[in-house]
Amino acid sequence: MAAQSPPRSIFSPRLWGAHALMVVFVTGAVLLGVWQYQSSQQDKQDQVAELVHAKPKAFTDLIGPNDAFPWEQIGRPVTVSGIWMPDETIFIDGMERGSQVGFWAVTPVLVEDTESAVYVVRGWTPEVGSAPPAPRGHVTITGWLQPSDWTDVADDRKSDNVFPQLDISDLISRTSYDLYSAYVVRSPVEDNWPASSMPVNDGSTDVADVPAPQLPEPEATTGLRNLLYAIEWWLFGIFGIYVWWRYVRDTLRPRPVDEDEEDPEKTAQDLRVRSDA
Repeated sequence: MAAQSPPRSIFSPRLWGAHALMVVFVTGAVLLGVWQYQSSQQDKQDQVAELVHAKPKAFTDLIGPNDAFPWEQIGRPVTVSGIWMPDETIFIDGMERGSQVGFWAVTPVLVEDTESAVYVVRGWTPEVGSAPPAPRGHVTITGWLQPSDWTDVADDRKSDNVFPQLDISDLISRTSYDLYSAYVVRSPVEDNWPASSMPVNDGSTDVADVPAPQLPEPEATTGLRNLLYAIEWWLFGIFGIYVWWRYVRDTLRPRPVDEDEEDPEKTAQDLRVRSDA
């Protein structure tokens, strides 16, 4: 019985089963990898949310008056106790809240038992003129620790109290107090969070809440196992494509003539030679 000839095209019906199996396997591997990757990202988001709503620490326990910003503490909840300095109130321009653009109302607090101040973002206001008066007196306020802002936007209006960003290095020359290398964004009162039961000066609640601009970084190992699973599934998909390619290539390749098989043309030629002899 003559051997079956190989298909001549990759679209040959004989290869449809291999193509379908490859598509199903690779699609499944890709989808499972995406699912594991999304799980790893969700783990990171969950940890960030947990850090943002952790039990607040004392501001002075995380940073000193002359210390550089502790980057490992970015976005962490802190409590600041001290005295409001209303005459030093400033506004940060170009701050968005939903579809509106307005200003941050920022007033420094002279930190208790120190001679240094920290700027506190009290909240958002649509216009400087409509902002409520800056609070006065002693305060214990809860908020998120943030590093000094820095952009390449220049402050063209040196004579007013409106700034393009909350740059501590720029503000040092415009205030009579020593400043911490950080600022605090006042946190809203939320249920099921320790900060909700802490005292907050009433004067800081007359403006709209501002979310923490920069959130804490999750640990490097958070979600790592799911990420490795995702990579593993994607490698399986690549391996599946390789196996399919090898199978199709070998199937389309012409087969060599087996010496044990009779070649009909050679047999006919031999018979003619013998008859002539």
